[in-house]
Amino acid sequence: MEHIAILRQPFFDMVLNGEKTIESRWSMNKCAPYGRVNSGDLIYLKESGKAVTATAKVKEVKYFELTPSLVEELRMKYGKEIGTDKFADWQSTLNKRYCTLIWIEDVTKIEPMIVKRSNGAGWIVLDKN
Repeated sequence: MEHIAILRQPFFDMVLNGEKTIESRWSMNKCAPYGRVNSGDLIYLKESGKAVTATAKVKEVKYFELTPSLVEELRMKYGKEIGTDKFADWQSTLNKRYCTLIWIEDVTKIEPMIVKRSNGAGWIVLDKN
């Protein structure tokens, strides 16, 4: 399966330079990528408001139903790889109910590729049918 992940700065650059190796998505509902992304999937990486300019391969995925104590445990265990020190408001994740952690590898820059607007969605699952 293929996906488009829309990332804000500084996270987009952190992925490209290898500083961020886990993409995390936190939500109140079971929305993509929760339950929709798997090892081996391809992710097109798009900086918010710009074209797709990179790809990454999904190495591993873990899904979590959250509690405030689990949020803190995830931050302590995976924070460096997620880039939690760059979160403007890490405390906001304490109110989320679901989390998807996506280990990424083989990050590769590509020629810019224009895609349709996501209408505010941060993750798009591409349906090849």
